[in-house]
Amino acid sequence: MHKLLGFLAIFFVLWSCTPPEMADKSKPAGKVNLDLRNKTVQQLYEFRDRHQVDSLVRYLKHSDPTLRYLAALSFASVRDTNHIETLASLLNDGVEEVRIAAAFSLGQIGKPSCEKWLIGAFAADDSLSRHQQLNAIVLEAIGKCGSAATLKNIATVTTYQPTDTMLLVGQCRAIYRFGLRNITDPAATERMVDYVANERMAAQARLMAAHYLARTKDLTLDSAQAVRVSAGFVRASSNPEIQMALAKALGKATSPVAFGFLSKVIKNDQDWRVKCNIINALAKFEYDTVRSLVAPFLSDPNPHISRTAADFFLANGQIKDADYYWRLAQNNPAMLPAAQISLFRASNKWLSGKTEPESKDFVNYRLKEIFQQSKNPYDRAACLMGLSEFGWNYRYIHDRGFNDPHPAVKSAAAEALLNIVQKPNFYAAFGDGSKGVRRELYYYLREIVASGDPGMIASGVAGFETEALNFRSMRDTTRSADFQAALQKLKMPRDVEAYMALEKAAAYLDGLPAPPPYQPKWNHPIDWNRLKLVSDATTATIETDKGKIVLEFFTQWAPGSVVNFLDLAGTGFYDGKNFHRIVPNFVIQGGCPRGDGAGALDYTIRSEIGLAWYESEGYLGMASAGPDTEGTQFFITHSPTPHLSGNYTIFGRVKSGMDVVNQIQPGDVMRKVTVSYQ
Repeated sequence: MHKLLGFLAIFFVLWSCTPPEMADKSKPAGKVNLDLRNKTVQQLYEFRDRHQVDSLVRYLKHSDPTLRYLAALSFASVRDTNHIETLASLLNDGVEEVRIAAAFSLGQIGKPSCEKWLIGAFAADDSLSRHQQLNAIVLEAIGKCGSAATLKNIATVTTYQPTDTMLLVGQCRAIYRFGLRNITDPAATERMVDYVANERMAAQARLMAAHYLARTKDLTLDSAQAVRVSAGFVRASSNPEIQMALAKALGKATSPVAFGFLSKVIKNDQDWRVKCNIINALAKFEYDTVRSLVAPFLSDPNPHISRTAADFFLANGQIKDADYYWRLAQNNPAMLPAAQISLFRASNKWLSGKTEPESKDFVNYRLKEIFQQSKNPYDRAACLMGLSEFGWNYRYIHDRGFNDPHPAVKSAAAEALLNIVQKPNFYAAFGDGSKGVRRELYYYLREIVASGDPGMIASGVAGFETEALNFRSMRDTTRSADFQAALQKLKMPRDVEAYMALEKAAAYLDGLPAPPPYQPKWNHPIDWNRLKLVSDATTATIETDKGKIVLEFFTQWAPGSVVNFLDLAGTGFYDGKNFHRIVPNFVIQGGCPRGDGAGALDYTIRSEIGLAWYESEGYLGMASAGPDTEGTQFFITHSPTPHLSGNYTIFGRVKSGMDVVNQIQPGDVMRKVTVSYQ
């Protein structure tokens, strides 16, 4: 028998608050059958897609459990806060799948008022372990809305056995969710350390415990905990997904034990993702020692590792080594371009320009040379960001970047100018020339607005909001009119990200409060006729120069996202598009018609949150600029990214070709995307 200890005390107090309908056991039982050919089932998905909350609420009491289930689960995406008690009434439904959907959605809504209903829904007496899945969902949902006191109760449960897989996963997800909300407790951290060190625990639970330790802010492990986490790393030798999270966690330990362990294992042969995380984890340790550990990986043949090593010096370098970084790049012709550019950027960032003027001149010369010679727009974009580390390059960035033929370079130029504008040492860097530079940069920002280019606007107009430069004081009679004209030029909902950035900058300059986030209206129906062709065997194949990536789809969780992708693939939209964004050990992203991440078509689709989690590699998700702003861009994960779960639509996963995913770099092309309906 599993009891939630102190948790039960809260349970019995709250039971007296349970509404009559929650205690009603007379609801008809049955099974949930998500048959997408059923017109009524389609109608429920339509209600979710159109955010027709009143219609969804009516189905919460329907006699058909499938419709109750779909109505309840819809609130995970819609997150309407006006019907919490009605949704909570399903926590005592006669069909457990319906209770699961209701609990999951209450967690997604995330209001503190949801907590009492979720506590009451926990099946405290489950001697036959019939309700572990329900209890796991309830626990995670509480982690999204519960109080610090409830966290302590969950963390101090000791009765779960290693065989109680779902309960342990639920407990770990709950504690992880509390951590994402910056609610922590020493008992919770100690419990997660215990779990990662216990190889008898299910891998899924250990994974979530590891991510709690890795991602929770302001969490510091003591020496004793570092020893146990290191032991957990060794015991997870066959599971790099756990190891990579534990490597990141050890970076928070700042103890000789943690450093000694990381400095040893970084030299071992292992999964590239683990190696990347170890490099990043070394940031908090003594730089002089760490430098010699990281530098050899600059020449690693794996581009993710070499780029991570270079970015380490960009983020964590020191002035005394600024000359060293460019020499590493210059003296290693075999180094991959991305790593080389990042090292030149690191030198540009850390060189003072006063004590090493010749080096500064050389670094900027090399970045300009690479920019002029490169045929890869993403390398050219990276060069402009490198040049922005020395503010006096602002004219070159403007002249070359704004006139480059590729949108990715134009957008990078705008971002590079933003980097210069936002430098905390702006006035010291430009000295007596700062007044004139400030004015020039102001007009460059105005030029971005006038361009009407959504990528440049999204990337650069936040510069107007830089308090230190006080651009509000540079008033003229046409400024507000220019902003309004630029807003009119943007096409909605296609240019939503640029629109929000421009609207916010305009409000700032006019001394007005920031506008609320833009919420697109429903504008793109689900194509049910095409969905008739889709089965569990349906796949899409992305052909690249590095091989094929085969995708399978989660149609029941995200029918609108699936059919949108299949529609685009079927018309050849993705053919020839780039993978424009690659973050090592995170995601590859593609599908932008512009190639800079700011592109879309003239519609948006809805966010669709189902009972799926980003807890492994190869998940297929929809990129967005906020809820319900999805369109053509998608991403594939390199590794578990559980912080995305519940926030970004999961609509499929890689069936084969994960080795190809791991080779993709910025600029790689989707030669052809074909669909097999079988």
